[in-house]
Parts: sequence; C-alpha cells; structure tokens
Amino acid sequence: MELIEKGNYKLPDWSMEARCTGKGWEQKQKPCYSKWKLEDGDIVKRKNSDGEVYYGFICPDCHCFTQLEEKELPTNVKEYCLQVAAKGSNHYVTLTEEEKKLSEVL
Repeated sequence: MELIEKGNYKLPDWSMEARCTGKGWEQKQKPCYSKWKLEDGDIVKRKNSDGEVYYGFICPDCHCFTQLEEKELPTNVKEYCLQVAAKGSNHYVTLTEEEKKLSEVL
C-alpha cells in the first residue's frame, strides 16, 4: 500500500465573500456594510425561538450578526460551525464556554 496524501482533520479550503448587513436578526448594533472574505471558521449558527437554525457570521468591526443563505454553505462547514446566542436567551444557557465567548458581542 502506498500513501498518496497524509490525512488531517482540517476542513477543505473554502471561502466566500459577504457584506455585513445585519440581515435576519433584530440586534442592538447597526451594520457597517463592510465586505469580508469568510472562511469555514468564520461561520456560526443561531437558533430562533422556534428552534430553527440559521447560519451567518459576526462582523469583526461592528459585531453585527449577518445571516447567510444556507444553500451557499457546504455541508461540512455547517456541520462544524459553532453556535452563538444573545445573552439572556434560552439558547445561551446551553452553549459551551467557547461558544459563550464568541457570543459576547451579540
């Protein structure tokens, strides 16, 4: 048997461009409309009060959550992204410590 390529647990390279619009969620912050190159680690998911899951990113400049079209995201990116939730919401309580740190800006 001959090794062709050493395996690793990193997701395949993926990126997309998106603009911070604040689309999809009522939030305190106003969007800055900056355009970003997003990679797999930038995508997060949120649940609404009905338990529906939405995917998006948190803008590094204004900390606005912007919802993205789910069909634009590869399955592996959706499977491995962290969840975020606004403090005080029912979903915040169930987050891991890493996810709570990511949620601090919401």
